[in-house]
Amino acid sequence: MPTLHILQGPDKGHTFDITHTPSLVGRDSPDLPLTDNTISRRHAQLIKKNNTWAINDLNSANGTYVNGVKISGFHELKQGDQLRCGSTLIVFGERPTGTGIAGEPAGSLKIDENGNIVESAIMTTVPSMEDSVIIAGPEMSNAVGNLRILYELATAISTIFDRQQLLEKVMDMIFNSIPADRGFILLQEEEHSAELIPVVVRYRSKEHAGEIAISHTIVNHVVEKKEGVLCSNAMRDPRFAKGKSVHDYGIRSALCAPITARNQTIGVIYVDTTVATHTYAGEQLRLLTAIGMHTGLAIEHSRLYQAGVRAERLAAAGETVAYLSHGIKNILQSLQSAADMVDLGFARGKLEISKKGWGILQRNLTKIQNLVLNMLAFSKARQPNLAMTQLNQLVTETMEMVASQADEKHVGLITDMDEHLPAIALDPNGMQQVLLNLLLNALDAVEPDKGVITVKTEYDGEKQELHLMVGDNGKGMEPEVQNNIFGAFFSSKGQGGTGLGLAVVRKIAEEHGGKVEVSSVLGEGTTFTVVLPASGSEVIDSGGTASSTR
Repeated sequence: MPTLHILQGPDKGHTFDITHTPSLVGRDSPDLPLTDNTISRRHAQLIKKNNTWAINDLNSANGTYVNGVKISGFHELKQGDQLRCGSTLIVFGERPTGTGIAGEPAGSLKIDENGNIVESAIMTTVPSMEDSVIIAGPEMSNAVGNLRILYELATAISTIFDRQQLLEKVMDMIFNSIPADRGFILLQEEEHSAELIPVVVRYRSKEHAGEIAISHTIVNHVVEKKEGVLCSNAMRDPRFAKGKSVHDYGIRSALCAPITARNQTIGVIYVDTTVATHTYAGEQLRLLTAIGMHTGLAIEHSRLYQAGVRAERLAAAGETVAYLSHGIKNILQSLQSAADMVDLGFARGKLEISKKGWGILQRNLTKIQNLVLNMLAFSKARQPNLAMTQLNQLVTETMEMVASQADEKHVGLITDMDEHLPAIALDPNGMQQVLLNLLLNALDAVEPDKGVITVKTEYDGEKQELHLMVGDNGKGMEPEVQNNIFGAFFSSKGQGGTGLGLAVVRKIAEEHGGKVEVSSVLGEGTTFTVVLPASGSEVIDSGGTASSTR
């Protein structure tokens, strides 16, 4: 089964199974619900042809890249290929397709504690850290073949970060390179635990399925000595006379190798085969021991990767709490001061004091409402609730919402709206939040008694775009501020802002398939331009279109 593992982007650390063909990649996809706003809603498509998977770009805005090369049309995929869609980096892989038959680990493995069944004779050992573990074979051709297998293994497991998927892949490689009827992997249940539990059990075919028995002595030897062993349960050995069931298992040749990480044995790999089929030699033991070493490194790499992902998420959550707590604290302090003024006015019988406090109270309640709306808009992926909307009417309604604040600050509000602006499909609630955030930012940027805010709309018929512009005559922004202004929690207002307003503006614009541009000159002011595509909507006359903020 093919899988997509996210290495970079908002969905970092997630793995998606591709269960059917074709499968859509994009923000609208029911198969891969990606949240990266730089990915188109229908970005690309995964299709299986003749047992081979391919990806096809669906004319996405930012293109689809395979191993750093932009593709057009269908591109065949191989395991380990890196796909880039927007700012998301994805690794294409496959879950095991059944090289051998997977067993039920807990019920398919028996560790013989007392040596009554399969106490085995150790024929050969190889230390797991032996420098010449691969090239010590009797023939150079064998060494070259083993190096090729290890290279393929390292390439395959370097992009797998799920432990179970990793170990299944290791067992696939073992069954492809070493003759084996049965095999399993034991791992520590938890770090520093002496107990080993089966995590993968595999059979070559149904006729080999059944309970696998392994000597406890062998497992202990591999774990304690950190060396791979080649062993046999030859029935002529007198030690097997006491175990009548040994005849049920047949004469077997077996290999057992340690899995080591940080100089500790964290598990073992075991494979066996009937002597009638194959008798293992030192060459196979050296190869399995080297595979055990690589597997330990891969498990440690996976553990560190997952720990890093968790740390990043915790750091992001902590940063979010820290930023928001400052903004909320300031609002709460203002609310408390306003409530005190209202109480003081009532206590002294001075209604003008209470009215003043009530005005402050209302403004801070509005701030709380805007903060909550911004948090909701920023934190969750959403599809715009589109309706044919006349943007000019939406501008008029939103301007009325901030008129009292502008009057209090003695700031002028000017509109310059295109009378021929067509109605297009918009999310009225989302677009009103965009305009409200831009207007509140402009109100903060201008000086009392001198400030002027201009809201302009226009339609570009050639490009089939609507432009919504909010400009102010404030002090402007430094280039460094302009480069970071749309980042989450970036604010130039000090303790007065949460840094979510403009991030939400960009997010909602991109959800509409649009974008936000900014131009600013120090000492002259700043203009934000929201560009919205009209080509995806049937452009109609503005009469009778929606504009309410339901």
